[in-house]
Amino acid sequence: MKIVVTGSDGFVGRHLVELLKKDSHNRIFPLDLKQADITDFLQVKKYLTKIQPDQVYHLAGFASGAGIDKDLIFKINVSGTLNIIKALQELEKPVKILLASTAYVYGNTPSCVTESGKIAAISFYDQSKIAMEQEVLKYQSDNLKIVITRATNHTGPGQKLGFVVPDFCTQIIGVKDGDEILVGNLSAERDLFDVRDCVKAYELIMEKGGSGQIYNIGTGKTTSIQEILEQLIKISGKKLTYKIDPQKMRPSDIKKNCVNAEKLRKLGWRSQISLEKSLKDCYEYYLTTE
Repeated sequence: MKIVVTGSDGFVGRHLVELLKKDSHNRIFPLDLKQADITDFLQVKKYLTKIQPDQVYHLAGFASGAGIDKDLIFKINVSGTLNIIKALQELEKPVKILLASTAYVYGNTPSCVTESGKIAAISFYDQSKIAMEQEVLKYQSDNLKIVITRATNHTGPGQKLGFVVPDFCTQIIGVKDGDEILVGNLSAERDLFDVRDCVKAYELIMEKGGSGQIYNIGTGKTTSIQEILEQLIKISGKKLTYKIDPQKMRPSDIKKNCVNAEKLRKLGWRSQISLEKSLKDCYEYYLTTE
């Protein structure tokens, strides 16, 4: 099985490649900037024509922390994705592609939402993912099988700074027992689960997911950012205090984001790694890399 993974050098991509390599029949090919710029159709076509993949996991994407780079976000996430789809279409061979979207397309979810739930994308990134989904599904065919995933937040060892868990970890590691740390919004609730469970869901959806179908990935339970912080402080063994820093507050924060993943569970997926273990593994990762 020849498998292309875009974003293979990213946090999720590395975990996915590690999982896929456990099957000795799989041959994994990265598609990152070293191989081709996905915004350049001819580069993408040349690379995919050479590989002739049976499966493509498309994880690569662009999100601006400032949320202001709309043109670039859409160029990479929509146009870049379409370049991959069109290049695969021209291969004229059976290919199955998994497209990683996001549960943030649902916006704030007072209750856990199904795949048919109302779309309320807020940021340019979330809007680009919805546009990607809508455009790509037009290209389904007998040769091109397309599945889409909408995962909630996931964490684990290797997640880069800029996300809440690694940011908390590095702050806690960097202070002494009895110190105080500054934090942002602690009231937001997230359906947070482990990246290693996420990539297992990707593999299962690629294997069993129906073409043209969208699959939520999440636990159906939420945890507040405050609970996450307090668990990490407990894991550290330190006695720390914390207070809100107004400069760390983001007014656009979604208060609650949670999905109903019953459709995925019917394929046989269950989250196996507890949140406590995910947080502990992430903390220990940063403890050994400091």
